[in-house]
Amino acid sequence: MKEIRGILNKINKKTFMRYLFIFLIFMAILLIISSSDITSSRYETETNVNMEPQLAFFLANVENQSGQLKLEDILPSNDAYIYRFNVSNFYKTKKANVDLKYKIEIITTTNLPLTFKVYRGNDLDTNIISDDYYDSDSNGVYYRHLVIDDEYYLNYNQKTTDVYTLSVEFPERYKNFYEEYAGVMELVDIKINAEQVV
Repeated sequence: MKEIRGILNKINKKTFMRYLFIFLIFMAILLIISSSDITSSRYETETNVNMEPQLAFFLANVENQSGQLKLEDILPSNDAYIYRFNVSNFYKTKKANVDLKYKIEIITTTNLPLTFKVYRGNDLDTNIISDDYYDSDSNGVYYRHLVIDDEYYLNYNQKTTDVYTLSVEFPERYKNFYEEYAGVMELVDIKINAEQVV
Protein backbone atom coordinates (compact mmCIF):
# COMPACT_ATOMS: atom_id res chain seq x y z
CA MET A 1 0.00 0.00 0.00
CA LYS A 2 2.83 2.37 0.92
CA GLU A 3 4.51 1.66 -2.43
CA ILE A 4 1.37 2.59 -4.38
CA ARG A 5 0.98 5.82 -2.39
CA GLY A 6 4.61 6.62 -3.04
CA ILE A 7 4.16 6.15 -6.80
CA LEU A 8 0.99 8.28 -6.81
CA ASN A 9 2.73 11.08 -4.88
CA LYS A 10 5.56 11.13 -7.45
CA ILE A 11 3.14 11.60 -10.41
CA ASN A 12 2.83 15.18 -11.54
CA LYS A 13 -0.90 15.84 -11.39
CA LYS A 14 -0.82 18.52 -14.12
CA THR A 15 1.03 16.23 -16.52
CA PHE A 16 -1.31 13.34 -15.69
CA MET A 17 -4.42 15.50 -16.35
CA ARG A 18 -2.94 16.73 -19.66
CA TYR A 19 -2.28 13.16 -20.86
CA LEU A 20 -5.69 12.01 -19.68
CA PHE A 21 -7.34 14.89 -21.57
CA ILE A 22 -5.39 14.07 -24.77
CA PHE A 23 -6.29 10.39 -24.42
CA LEU A 24 -10.01 11.18 -24.00
CA ILE A 25 -9.99 13.49 -27.06
CA PHE A 26 -8.23 10.80 -29.09
CA MET A 27 -10.82 8.18 -28.03
CA ALA A 28 -13.72 10.55 -28.87
CA ILE A 29 -12.29 11.21 -32.36
CA LEU A 30 -11.77 7.48 -32.90
CA LEU A 31 -15.35 6.76 -31.84
CA ILE A 32 -16.76 9.42 -34.18
CA ILE A 33 -14.74 8.14 -37.14
CA SER A 34 -15.65 4.50 -36.58
CA SER A 35 -19.38 5.21 -36.16
CA SER A 36 -19.48 7.32 -39.35
CA ASP A 37 -17.76 4.50 -41.28
CA ILE A 38 -20.37 2.04 -40.05
CA THR A 39 -23.20 4.39 -41.01
CA SER A 40 -21.74 5.04 -44.46
CA SER A 41 -21.12 1.40 -45.22
CA ARG A 42 -24.64 0.48 -44.12
CA TYR A 43 -26.10 3.16 -46.41
CA GLU A 44 -24.00 2.03 -49.36
CA THR A 45 -24.93 -1.61 -48.81
CA GLU A 46 -28.64 -0.89 -48.57
CA THR A 47 -28.54 1.35 -51.62
CA ASN A 48 -26.70 -1.24 -53.70
CA VAL A 49 -29.03 -4.03 -52.61
CA ASN A 50 -32.09 -1.98 -53.47
CA MET A 51 -30.74 -1.09 -56.91
CA GLU A 52 -29.78 -4.63 -57.88
CA PRO A 53 -32.42 -6.48 -59.90
CA GLN A 54 -33.96 -9.55 -58.31
CA LEU A 55 -34.40 -11.04 -61.80
CA ALA A 56 -32.44 -10.45 -65.00
CA PHE A 57 -33.46 -11.69 -68.45
CA PHE A 58 -30.92 -11.87 -71.29
CA LEU A 59 -32.41 -12.13 -74.78
CA ALA A 60 -29.55 -13.12 -77.04
CA ASN A 61 -31.94 -15.01 -79.34
CA VAL A 62 -35.61 -15.24 -80.20
CA GLU A 63 -36.81 -17.06 -77.11
CA ASN A 64 -39.12 -17.08 -74.14
CA GLN A 65 -37.70 -16.82 -70.65
CA SER A 66 -39.28 -16.94 -67.23
CA GLY A 67 -38.27 -16.29 -63.67
CA GLN A 68 -39.97 -16.35 -60.30
CA LEU A 69 -40.01 -14.00 -57.34
CA LYS A 70 -40.90 -15.39 -53.93
CA LEU A 71 -42.57 -12.73 -51.84
CA GLU A 72 -42.09 -14.06 -48.33
CA ASP A 73 -41.92 -12.46 -44.92
CA ILE A 74 -43.80 -9.39 -46.11
CA LEU A 75 -46.01 -7.65 -43.58
CA PRO A 76 -48.82 -5.12 -43.91
CA SER A 77 -47.26 -1.69 -44.31
CA ASN A 78 -47.86 1.82 -45.58
CA ASP A 79 -44.72 1.44 -47.71
CA ALA A 80 -44.62 -0.56 -50.92
CA TYR A 81 -42.20 -3.46 -51.35
CA ILE A 82 -39.98 -2.89 -54.37
CA TYR A 83 -38.59 -5.58 -56.68
CA ARG A 84 -36.65 -4.92 -59.87
CA PHE A 85 -36.10 -6.93 -63.01
CA ASN A 86 -34.12 -6.20 -66.16
CA VAL A 87 -34.44 -7.26 -69.79
CA SER A 88 -31.26 -7.06 -71.91
CA ASN A 89 -30.33 -7.99 -75.45
CA PHE A 90 -26.80 -9.01 -74.42
CA TYR A 91 -24.95 -11.04 -71.83
CA LYS A 92 -21.19 -10.77 -71.43
CA THR A 93 -19.85 -11.42 -74.96
CA LYS A 94 -23.15 -12.66 -76.42
CA LYS A 95 -25.49 -10.20 -78.09
CA ALA A 96 -28.68 -10.52 -80.11
CA ASN A 97 -27.95 -10.35 -83.84
CA VAL A 98 -31.52 -9.41 -84.85
CA ASP A 99 -33.97 -6.74 -83.72
CA LEU A 100 -36.25 -8.14 -81.05
CA LYS A 101 -39.62 -7.19 -79.68
CA TYR A 102 -40.92 -8.62 -76.44
CA LYS A 103 -43.93 -8.66 -74.17
CA ILE A 104 -44.07 -9.16 -70.43
CA GLU A 105 -46.48 -11.60 -68.82
CA ILE A 106 -46.93 -11.69 -65.04
CA ILE A 107 -48.90 -14.36 -63.19
CA THR A 108 -49.19 -14.49 -59.40
CA THR A 109 -50.69 -16.73 -56.79
CA THR A 110 -53.59 -15.34 -54.77
CA ASN A 111 -52.45 -16.08 -51.24
CA LEU A 112 -52.23 -12.47 -50.03
CA PRO A 113 -54.41 -9.39 -50.67
CA LEU A 114 -51.75 -7.47 -52.60
CA THR A 115 -51.82 -4.54 -55.01
CA PHE A 116 -49.34 -4.66 -57.88
CA LYS A 117 -47.93 -1.93 -60.09
CA VAL A 118 -45.20 -2.16 -62.73
CA TYR A 119 -43.09 0.82 -63.83
CA ARG A 120 -40.69 1.05 -66.76
CA GLY A 121 -37.37 2.85 -66.52
CA ASN A 122 -37.25 5.97 -64.39
CA ASP A 123 -40.96 6.71 -64.81
CA LEU A 124 -42.29 5.74 -61.39
CA ASP A 125 -45.62 7.49 -61.97
CA THR A 126 -47.01 5.47 -64.89
CA ASN A 127 -48.23 1.98 -64.04
CA ILE A 128 -47.90 -0.08 -67.25
CA ILE A 129 -50.35 -2.80 -66.13
CA SER A 130 -53.34 -2.48 -68.47
CA ASP A 131 -55.55 -5.24 -67.04
CA ASP A 132 -55.73 -7.39 -63.92
CA TYR A 133 -57.90 -10.51 -63.75
CA TYR A 134 -58.24 -13.87 -62.00
CA ASP A 135 -58.79 -17.34 -63.41
CA SER A 136 -58.44 -20.92 -62.20
CA ASP A 137 -56.82 -24.06 -63.52
CA SER A 138 -58.41 -27.52 -63.83
CA ASN A 139 -57.65 -28.20 -60.15
CA GLY A 140 -59.53 -25.11 -59.01
CA VAL A 141 -56.36 -23.22 -58.08
CA TYR A 142 -56.75 -19.47 -58.67
CA TYR A 143 -54.13 -17.32 -60.35
CA ARG A 144 -53.92 -13.62 -61.01
CA HIS A 145 -52.88 -12.23 -64.38
CA LEU A 146 -51.29 -8.79 -64.59
CA VAL A 147 -51.59 -7.86 -68.26
CA ILE A 148 -49.13 -5.50 -69.94
CA ASP A 149 -50.35 -4.79 -73.48
CA ASP A 150 -47.32 -2.82 -74.68
CA GLU A 151 -44.54 -4.37 -76.75
CA TYR A 152 -40.97 -3.24 -76.24
CA TYR A 153 -38.10 -3.21 -78.73
CA LEU A 154 -34.40 -4.00 -78.56
CA ASN A 155 -32.27 -2.99 -81.55
CA TYR A 156 -29.52 -5.50 -82.32
CA ASN A 157 -26.95 -2.79 -83.11
CA GLN A 158 -27.14 -1.35 -79.61
CA LYS A 159 -26.62 -3.05 -76.25
CA THR A 160 -29.73 -2.22 -74.25
CA THR A 161 -31.05 -3.02 -70.79
CA ASP A 162 -34.67 -2.15 -69.96
CA VAL A 163 -35.29 -1.74 -66.23
CA TYR A 164 -38.64 -2.52 -64.61
CA THR A 165 -39.88 -1.93 -61.08
CA LEU A 166 -42.53 -4.15 -59.51
CA SER A 167 -44.25 -2.35 -56.66
CA VAL A 168 -46.14 -4.56 -54.21
CA GLU A 169 -48.47 -3.08 -51.62
CA PHE A 170 -49.78 -5.04 -48.65
CA PRO A 171 -52.17 -2.52 -47.04
CA GLU A 172 -51.60 -1.81 -43.38
CA ARG A 173 -55.27 -2.44 -42.60
CA TYR A 174 -54.48 -6.20 -42.76
CA LYS A 175 -52.16 -6.02 -39.75
CA ASN A 176 -55.13 -6.95 -37.55
CA PHE A 177 -55.29 -10.32 -39.35
CA TYR A 178 -51.66 -11.27 -38.68
CA GLU A 179 -52.45 -14.90 -37.75
CA GLU A 180 -54.26 -15.43 -41.05
CA TYR A 181 -51.33 -14.23 -43.21
CA ALA A 182 -48.29 -15.08 -41.06
CA GLY A 183 -45.82 -17.24 -42.96
CA VAL A 184 -47.84 -17.07 -46.19
CA MET A 185 -45.81 -16.70 -49.39
CA GLU A 186 -46.84 -15.14 -52.69
CA LEU A 187 -45.24 -16.36 -55.93
CA VAL A 188 -44.82 -14.05 -58.91
CA ASP A 189 -43.94 -15.59 -62.28
CA ILE A 190 -42.54 -13.16 -64.83
CA LYS A 191 -42.35 -14.31 -68.44
CA ILE A 192 -40.58 -12.52 -71.27
CA ASN A 193 -41.84 -13.56 -74.70
CA ALA A 194 -39.52 -12.38 -77.47
CA GLU A 195 -39.96 -12.36 -81.25
CA GLN A 196 -37.86 -11.18 -84.14
CA VAL A 197 -38.91 -7.87 -85.63
CA VAL A 198 -39.74 -8.43 -89.31
